[in-house]
Amino acid sequence: MKKLVFPLLGAMVLSLFVSAAADTQSDTQEDKTFPENEGILQLHKGNFKMVLRKHKQLLVHFYTPLTSEGQRVAAAFEAAGAELQGSEVKLAVIDVTKEKELAKKLNVSSQPTIRLYLAGDINSPASCPVPQSSASILIWLQRRAGSPADLIIDLSQLEASDDLTVVGFFKELNHDYVQVFYATAIDLPDVRFAVIQNDEDFGKYSATQDIVLLLKKVLIGQIIHH
Repeated sequence: MKKLVFPLLGAMVLSLFVSAAADTQSDTQEDKTFPENEGILQLHKGNFKMVLRKHKQLLVHFYTPLTSEGQRVAAAFEAAGAELQGSEVKLAVIDVTKEKELAKKLNVSSQPTIRLYLAGDINSPASCPVPQSSASILIWLQRRAGSPADLIIDLSQLEASDDLTVVGFFKELNHDYVQVFYATAIDLPDVRFAVIQNDEDFGKYSATQDIVLLLKKVLIGQIIHH
């Protein structure tokens, strides 16, 4: 019986070695299939659909690297990628100068273009406005995932700011025009939006009904009222 111990042990070690080698080879193959640069996936015709199926939220930047606008947006995109490391949103890029066929298939006709693909749906991506900075991308993603209630603040927070702010004075948030207001906030991530619901704050601007105002420490203009 003792003579069988060493052959059996050797077979077990060999089996573990082969298994580990297979796992390493699989990881290497996956790295080649899904190449990354500082956490951002590099997509091409051969891996786009696989990556799309793999990630529930895939934010893709279609760019031309030799244009100044493309380089500016690429820098903003990379900075946003650093902030989004470990989140549910996976960032990826496609160089349309190399992937013209893929860009044409996806109906990308202008650059830079940033799209958010959800749950593997290739046909109905959400288009991100061309960002001014990484903050533009982060705010756009945040507002898309949120609701008008996320914009509620106190008027004192606005009065201390020099930023131009679009302020909705809404007593209730279940109106269609409030949803239009929030959809506009999503489309304009570089503009500050806020919602006021406090009755005392309504009184400061003599708002007796729902209204949208432009504020920058003082009232600049009235947009709508209901």
